[in-house]
Amino acid sequence: MLFIIGYILFFLPMILLFPTKVLHKARMPKKGNKCIVTSNHYSNWDCIVYDIHFARKFRYVAKKELFKNKFVGFILKDIGGIPIDRDQITPSSFKVTMRELKKNHQLFIYPEGTRNKSGGKELLEIKSGIITFASKGDCEIIPMVIYRKPKIFRKNYIIVGEPFRIEGENPARLTKEETDANLDRYLEVMKNLRNELEDYIESKKKKTK
Repeated sequence: MLFIIGYILFFLPMILLFPTKVLHKARMPKKGNKCIVTSNHYSNWDCIVYDIHFARKFRYVAKKELFKNKFVGFILKDIGGIPIDRDQITPSSFKVTMRELKKNHQLFIYPEGTRNKSGGKELLEIKSGIITFASKGDCEIIPMVIYRKPKIFRKNYIIVGEPFRIEGENPARLTKEETDANLDRYLEVMKNLRNELEDYIESKKKKTK
């Protein structure tokens, strides 16, 4: 309920405050098609920017510490937050994520596990949880890259990659080697998306000169 009220009240202001160009938006699966959406992570505003510009309620996987305060935890859960231990995949966090995917919800996971406070373009260390969740949940990963930290009235960019499919002899039961190989593939995809986004922005700058 809070999400719906907030979306109605803040949709237009957020579009104006955080102008964002989304490249390849059509690659994002329609609502009701389960998937794991991923992105690099700069700011707490990232979640709001994604919800507004994709016009949907993603289920964000967030560190459990954010939910310790009952009031804050209530709000986070109402707008789609899912508390998990970001340091390791526990049985409880695994069950929660699988339950959401069975409901055909779209999970949003920041695989870096925390915000990139330096604002650098390089990804922080990526955890393999996204590969495990996609494997066990029998779903695709939608990789995305946001250009920079959202700031009021500053143009930003998001690029959506092609759906990333898990590969393995048995994709539902990956070996450690297969998990590592899929993670390496994912990192390469994210690197290529960053390069494509940089090239697009550079070409825009040249046209305006």
